[in-house]
Amino acid sequence: MAKEEWISSSARGAGGSRDYKLWVPRTVDREKASPLLMLLHGCTHGPEDMAEISGMNEVAEANQFLVVYPEQSRLANLMKCWNWFDPKHQSRDVGEPSILAAIVAQVCSHHNVDQDRIYLAGVSAGGAMAVIAGATYPDLFAQIAIAAGGEFKAATSVSSALAVMKQGGPDPVQQGQAAFEAMKKGLGQKPRRRMPVIVFQGTADTRVAPVNADQIIAQWGKTNECLASASGESDFALSEEIIAGEVPNGHAYRKHVYRDQTGCLLMEKWIVDGLGHAWSGSPKPHQYGDPKGPNASAEIWRFFCEAGSRGKTSAARSEFRQQTSREISS
Repeated sequence: MAKEEWISSSARGAGGSRDYKLWVPRTVDREKASPLLMLLHGCTHGPEDMAEISGMNEVAEANQFLVVYPEQSRLANLMKCWNWFDPKHQSRDVGEPSILAAIVAQVCSHHNVDQDRIYLAGVSAGGAMAVIAGATYPDLFAQIAIAAGGEFKAATSVSSALAVMKQGGPDPVQQGQAAFEAMKKGLGQKPRRRMPVIVFQGTADTRVAPVNADQIIAQWGKTNECLASASGESDFALSEEIIAGEVPNGHAYRKHVYRDQTGCLLMEKWIVDGLGHAWSGSPKPHQYGDPKGPNASAEIWRFFCEAGSRGKTSAARSEFRQQTSREISS
């Protein structure tokens, strides 16, 4: 069995170049195609920080997938924030989305990657950029995970970004339609009917208000409705089930589970009581990581695996029909 390793490199897209680090677990069978997760750090951080805060490398080790950590440059943003709020970085084939796509392409050119299992996750500014990159490259990224982020094109300037963080962004129905329009070029490359999304948000987050998590779900609910309609579906609907839980000696949480009309898992929203602006379930205490929350890294991987499975049993369909639920507004 090969030894685990960090591989440092850089890639160039239409919008410039960025360094990145790739984690290759020792458990990966290099003769077989492996899933790839891109994980975007928050402001002031880098790849090593993100790996330490999230514990994602350990999850990758246990589940045999690669993790790539792009690094924002201080030349692009003094605080090393991804520029999710700048219109120059909100479209396909330009700015930072093009660079992230180039990083994926470079990793795929050097490693045996399962092209249908390339995932995208991010926290804070990285979470907001994950939404943008996922919408602009739906042919590349199969699913998205966002922690303390914002809806698609929630802001278009620094001042509006600060306002969004405190009180949320524009109408998520409008932004959901905009995200679908942004997906069209990528959909021409690789058609799809759904974009699964999982969101984590703390109630005690003083930097990103919890309303942003609600808006992300509402936005992607609308975007998924548009995807379904474009695929010829006329009966698209989402049910919501709320599951309460608590980490032993840790935080309580509410897990909102959204399934489509066939009973297939499509979205999840985790609201963690007492979690601040931090990664939930961090391996150890950190300014931006809270071990008392549910393990976001493990739950993100579980969600990706479950939502990525299109096989649905009759029992699942029956449970969907019988559960007490309400349709969320699109």
